[in-house]
Amino acid sequence: MSQGLTVAFLGIDGIGKSTLCRAFEERVRESGQEVVTVTWRSALEETAAPWPAVPLQQLWLESFRTLYGAGLRDGEPLDIPRGYDDWRDNDWERHLAAEPVMGNKASGALAAAFVEIAGNVLLASEVTRKALARGAIVVQESYPIKHVLKELAVAERLAGEGTGGEGGEGGDPAAAAVGELTRTLRGLLDLVFGSSLLRPDVGILVDGPSSYAYRWRTAQNGAVGALEDYGPAGERSEESFSRMQDETAKLFREYADSWGWIVHQVDDGGVEANTARGLAALCAHPELARRLGAPARPGDVTA
Repeated sequence: MSQGLTVAFLGIDGIGKSTLCRAFEERVRESGQEVVTVTWRSALEETAAPWPAVPLQQLWLESFRTLYGAGLRDGEPLDIPRGYDDWRDNDWERHLAAEPVMGNKASGALAAAFVEIAGNVLLASEVTRKALARGAIVVQESYPIKHVLKELAVAERLAGEGTGGEGGEGGDPAAAAVGELTRTLRGLLDLVFGSSLLRPDVGILVDGPSSYAYRWRTAQNGAVGALEDYGPAGERSEESFSRMQDETAKLFREYADSWGWIVHQVDDGGVEANTARGLAALCAHPELARRLGAPARPGDVTA
């Protein structure tokens, strides 16, 4: 049996990754091959055995508890559940996304980034690798460096605010040190996500303006989700969404260029046309063309 391969999608929130991902999954199924979509969210419910299900559930919960837990809403501390079942059953993720939190701490956002890495180490080792071993094509709908970079962006923003008041009333005496460690961790992400455990075989960056993403996201869901703007740092608006997405998009482009990923540029041609172009670019990758039975086009840029 041949070894499987991993295909990862990266891009800002709402830019069309999920739609392109679904189209690619269908293309793989049409070829008669097994395709497995691995996300941390899906693994929470689909992984039945206590290992790794319970650690994945608890780490998922703790990523939110650390990110939001020091904040206040209406002047009161957030009483985030301590158990995953309570968290899930009471839809706490939607609750946290609904309004900004005030008075949050940079240390929590930085800790959330470390928790995010820990959860994805388990996911890659215990879920993805097993699917690859049986020859499946594994799809990562949202490459996890994205969430780490957003948590670090929140940490840096909160550290900057805390440093401004350091030593005075309301200041955070740890802010400067947390900001320094945040920048250090960001500098190490290329090594972490470029490792053999976390690096995909094929990567595609879905790139496009944040204005498109905001329009499409709010049309789809009615609002943006948790950590899609600077809500954990007290900012909840279209401008906050655009700032978060634009800042992380710049980093996505740098990583995609460094890693030699395919880049699919979204335009205003509509969802169907954009998806068709993205799918053609992805399936033209030589390894995917070989596996899916479609010849690579001459001149295509490949990873």
